Amino acid sequence: MFLRKPLTIIALAVCTTALLLSSGCEKTQTPSANPSLEPIIPTAVASTATATLEPTPTEIPAAAIVNGEPIPLTYFNNEIWRYRDSLAEQSVKPDDGTINQTVINYLIEQQLLAQEARKAGFTLSDVDLQVKIDSLVAGLGSGSAFTDWMTNNHYDDAEFRMALTLASEAAWQRDQIAATIPDAVEQVRARQIFALTPEGAQRAQTSLASGTEFGKLAWEYSPESGGELGWFPRGYLLYPEVETAAFSLEVGGRSEIIQSTIGYHIIEVQAHEPAHPLTTDARIALQTKALQDWLNTAIANSQIVIQIP
Repeated sequence: MFLRKPLTIIALAVCTTALLLSSGCEKTQTPSANPSLEPIIPTAVASTATATLEPTPTEIPAAAIVNGEPIPLTYFNNEIWRYRDSLAEQSVKPDDGTINQTVINYLIEQQLLAQEARKAGFTLSDVDLQVKIDSLVAGLGSGSAFTDWMTNNHYDDAEFRMALTLASEAAWQRDQIAATIPDAVEQVRARQIFALTPEGAQRAQTSLASGTEFGKLAWEYSPESGGELGWFPRGYLLYPEVETAAFSLEVGGRSEIIQSTIGYHIIEVQAHEPAHPLTTDARIALQTKALQDWLNTAIANSQIVIQIP
């Protein structure tokens, strides 16, 4: 109840993402030039040089441009479809504006992560890409099964390869950020007496002052848990005022009544260690927070132009 729920970076079309990161798809062969066609040899050579006309590059319509790199509009539109598909079982669905904002935010974050991965020297080679593709074909059972999967998930070959590359680059960068969180950090172990009203908290405070044991009151006020908060690092509790109090107390110390948005707390610190092993939940929460902090900084320091309404 009082622990911070891990922040979740948007995972659109969960099934699709899992497949992208775990494997790949069958490679579509590009037809080669007809080897029987011989080059045409000119019968005369112009006496003066003539300028070669280069084809004018066609600008790809973009949903957004991130540090000069476009997010293709077709990729955005297809990701909208994939996101809508992922919501099919939900009885209440977000409106179109919310869906568009969610998807463009996700794609911008993906682009930023991929860009940073490339800056750090990570590249997904053609060989590695093909390994992922072959693995996905094997996992699905056949090339035709993959073709069906591509159709059902709104991919063509080129976009799938682009998406698989971006997903791999972004995943690599997320791993680098996650690795910055050590296995053990400063943590406090605490318990609390929690009351919904100031009167209830004051009664508990009066009882403590008269000699009633903290643990006895904690169980009376929270019979489902005895007020146990367990070990937690900084930035993990859902209510920062409670966390701040816990880290400011000596072992065995008790706080005054602390008001939060949900009620009133009295904290008792049971232990405090400079490097205590993180639980899985706490580690994931800190890693996710580190990722969100990184993204916030990257967005603030990037040139991002959104070109959709």
